[in-house]
Amino acid sequence: MSDIIIGAAFLSFLGFFIAGKYRKYPAIAGWTCIVLNLWSEMPALLREANFLYPLLALVSLPFLVITVDCLLREDTVVLQLSRAAAIATIILVPFMLVPALGNGLITLVVTISFMIITALGHHPRMLAWDVIFENGFANQIILGCTGIVAIAMMLGIVASEKDLTPRQAIQAFLIIVPPIFLLNLLRVSVLFIAVSDKWFGSLPDPTGTGDANFFWAHNVCAEILGLIFLLVLMGAVIRIIPHLSIFGREVVGVYRKRLLSLGGRASP
Repeated sequence: MSDIIIGAAFLSFLGFFIAGKYRKYPAIAGWTCIVLNLWSEMPALLREANFLYPLLALVSLPFLVITVDCLLREDTVVLQLSRAAAIATIILVPFMLVPALGNGLITLVVTISFMIITALGHHPRMLAWDVIFENGFANQIILGCTGIVAIAMMLGIVASEKDLTPRQAIQAFLIIVPPIFLLNLLRVSVLFIAVSDKWFGSLPDPTGTGDANFFWAHNVCAEILGLIFLLVLMGAVIRIIPHLSIFGREVVGVYRKRLLSLGGRASP
């Protein structure tokens, strides 16, 4: 079902660019598919005690209501946000649905991460083409571990800027893609070492599984540090494309106003 939803999102956002004055309708379909896909993954995320994405799933419902309403009104800010989502989806989905692309990227990340872990004095083994093992911990590298999601999102935001110059586009690409890819390799490697060496073994286990290492290493430390890194990176991109700062404030303003309106406390 997830592949069907993802494919539908791709086709919907592709339609966004060819629908002309009717682009709000494929945009609505695309956003709906994104929210449906997020909710379809909820059971697996809850089993892993992941708190970030279930929180995003809850927030996505009022977000979708506001987005649909704004698109029907042809709000220019939300149309630009939809353009960013469309570009990000078109970049990301081929890696999700075309095995040669997705598996190729995973293989690259696994190979380099294995080399980094070994260089740091550890002795991992490969249990499968995408599974690294040491000290009883087997870590399967999936597409979400490659950094491609963050890269697609950031490039989508940048490319949504209509007055983007070629110079700005090249600079933004170089600021986004190499740093995210390289830092993600370090993230995967250090996360593997942290879990296999039980760095967080003495901390409480909120998952009830008897092993808190993965929860604290991946669901807390890695997620928080990753968000901080992306915020810093976005700050660097804004220095190159200052108008993105204005766009960001406009997005916050639109959704804040609509949230207050939905809550019956519309701002004056």
